[in-house]
Amino acid sequence: MRILLIGGGLQGLSFGESLYGKGCSVDVVYRDLQIRKSRFFGKVYPYDDIESVDVLFSLVGETKYDVIVPVSDKGVTFISRNKTQIEDRLQTRCACPDYEKLRTVEDKHLFMAFCEHNGIPHPKTKELSQENMAECAMTIGFPSLIKPDYSVGARGITRVESLQELQEQFPAIAEKYGSCTLQELIENEEYYYNVMLYRDAKGRFPAHAISKIVRMYPVHAGSSSCLITVENDELLDICKDCLDKLGWVGMADFDVLQRLDNKEYKIIEINARVPASLRAAAVSGVNFPNIIVMDALSRDIPQYNYQPGKTLRYMGIDIMWLMKSSNRFKSKPSWMKFCGKDIYYQDIIAGDASTWWTWLTEGVAKLTKRNKKIR
Repeated sequence: MRILLIGGGLQGLSFGESLYGKGCSVDVVYRDLQIRKSRFFGKVYPYDDIESVDVLFSLVGETKYDVIVPVSDKGVTFISRNKTQIEDRLQTRCACPDYEKLRTVEDKHLFMAFCEHNGIPHPKTKELSQENMAECAMTIGFPSLIKPDYSVGARGITRVESLQELQEQFPAIAEKYGSCTLQELIENEEYYYNVMLYRDAKGRFPAHAISKIVRMYPVHAGSSSCLITVENDELLDICKDCLDKLGWVGMADFDVLQRLDNKEYKIIEINARVPASLRAAAVSGVNFPNIIVMDALSRDIPQYNYQPGKTLRYMGIDIMWLMKSSNRFKSKPSWMKFCGKDIYYQDIIAGDASTWWTWLTEGVAKLTKRNKKIR
C-alpha cells in the first residue's frame, strides 16, 4: 500500500511513524530537512505549498498512490477543493472532507455562526468591520480577541483591552488577513483541551483521544509544550454532537477552552487534519493514521483501546516555556521529570534523527517569531 502525505511537520513525522512497518510505503510532499532525513518516508518531493493540480500531477508523475492524505491546513484546502479531479486523474482516494463541509470550519466566522445556530458551546463572536467597531465592543466586551476569518495557526489573533486599542489594531490586521471577527476572551491561562475524533460516513466514532495542555509556549497562549491524555465524557459528547450536526466525515481536531469560573467548555475551532500533537494519540493506543487510510479505502476500521494518562512533551518549546514562565518550579507534572513509562516526546523519536532537527529548528522558530500574546 502506498500513501502520499501533503505536508510534513511534527504531524507528518508522527503519521509516518504510525504507518512505518505496517505494510505501508509513505511518501511526502514537503521541503524541510527533518522530513527528508526521516527513516519513516520513502520518496520526498521537496515542495512546500501545492496550489495547482498540474503541479501535483507533475510531481508524482506515473507513481500510483492508494491514498493521498493532507496533513497541513493549506494541503487540506487544496486537496478538498480538487478532490474529484485528483481522484479521477490519479486513480486514488483523497482522505479529507468534502469542501462544502470544510468551508464551514475553515472560515472562523462561519463556524462560530454555525455553532450559534446549532446550540454548540462557543465564545461570543461578532463580525467586525471599520463601521461597527463600537457596536462589537458593546456586544462582546473587553478583553477580547481580533480573529482573522482565515489564518494558519494563531497568526493575526490579537488581544485588545479597550475600544481605543481595537480601533488602533484592527485596520492593520484586516489589511493583512482580510475579514475578521471580535471574540470574547475565555480567561484560562492554566490549560486548554485538544480533542481528536474520527467520524465515518455512517456517523460512527471509531476512536478518540483527548489531551489536556498544561504547558504551552508562548506562555499561557500558545502551542502545547506538555500535555496529558485524559478521558472526559462531557467534552467528548459536545464534540461528537458538533460533528453530527455538521454531517462531518473524516478526521477532526478540536481546540476547546474551559472557563475557570463556571467550568463551561467553549469550542474555538476545528482543524480538518491531524494535529502536531498526533503522537499523543499514538502513545495512548490509538493509531489515527491507520484509521484514516483504512476508511479511505473502504476497509474495516480497526478498533483501538484508548489508554489515557500519557504525558507528551515537546522538548524544543518546553525549554522556551521554562525560560519564560513564572511557574517553572510549580508545574505539574514537574518540568524536571524527563523519564518514566508514561512520558513521551513529540519531537524526539528513538531511532529517527530527523526529530532532533525538529527539536532545534521548531524550538528556535517559536522563540524568535512568536512575540505577541494571543487568545
